[in-house]
Amino acid sequence: MNNIKKYFEFSGTINGTNYVLRNLLATLVSFIGGFSIGFGIGGEMQALTLVGIALIVPALWFNACSIYKRSLALFPEYAVWITISMFLLQILDTFNTAFGIIALITGLVLVFKNSDIEEHNG
Repeated sequence: MNNIKKYFEFSGTINGTNYVLRNLLATLVSFIGGFSIGFGIGGEMQALTLVGIALIVPALWFNACSIYKRSLALFPEYAVWITISMFLLQILDTFNTAFGIIALITGLVLVFKNSDIEEHNG
């Protein structure tokens, strides 16, 4: 259980490769959850809507943990702010694409910048 638990905790650090893989997993699960919600609402299937919500909530938490862990590896003093900013930028992107460009640049920095940590434990 501790092996699974570490993926949902806001502690430890991860490297850029793990950050990409975790984002791919969170995106896939969120897509399935969002599709389930939409299909459930459209088809008036309450159970399917609840399954979609049950998929999206842990996926968002997992994604927040991943952003935090990568930010902690690169910019320890700003990890919380980077995590919050990434979520806010994604929301604001729906109103103005400039926010999406800022989120993209920040995401690329999180992926490609090397950290000074030899062994990540997140």
